[in-house]
Amino acid sequence: MRTFIFILYTVIILLQGSCALAADGGHAEDITFMGDWLPRLVNFGLLAAVLVFFLRTPTREFFKNRTDMIARSMQESKEARDHAVKALAEMERKLKDLAAETDRMVDDARVRGEKDKQALAEEGRKVAEGIRVQAASGIEVELQKAKAALVVEASLLAIDLAEGRIKDKMDKNDHERILKEYISRVGGRG
Repeated sequence: MRTFIFILYTVIILLQGSCALAADGGHAEDITFMGDWLPRLVNFGLLAAVLVFFLRTPTREFFKNRTDMIARSMQESKEARDHAVKALAEMERKLKDLAAETDRMVDDARVRGEKDKQALAEEGRKVAEGIRVQAASGIEVELQKAKAALVVEASLLAIDLAEGRIKDKMDKNDHERILKEYISRVGGRG
């Protein structure tokens, strides 16, 4: 920054000298061609020499820094490109691995599905067998109940039928005789 300010002041001082010489030309003097251009050429030469002397180092540093900055930028872009290529290769590898992993997961799910299907079918068979056995035992129990009910019903009907026949065949004498026998048996026990 100090160098820039120094150069700026130097340029301003040199240009003021040119302004002073230009202001002097207001009195119309007749100057020859060489007399008119020679001071200007000397002034330009001095100005150019001073500018070259003072601006040589900052200009050289500027271009050197600019070259270094461009080289650094190129190196960084090369590194970024290499990094991007590596990242792309890694992503492609992961994508291939992902496809293989997806296929493996689908195969595993298919195998597990088959196992679950077989397990559910076996469980269904067991439940159906249990229901069949339970139904068979229930049917057997109901059959036994029905047989017992039929035996009771048949016995009652046989008793009613026998009672009806006995009433038809029995007269008053038979009735009294049975009654006396019953009383004698019951009375003898008591």
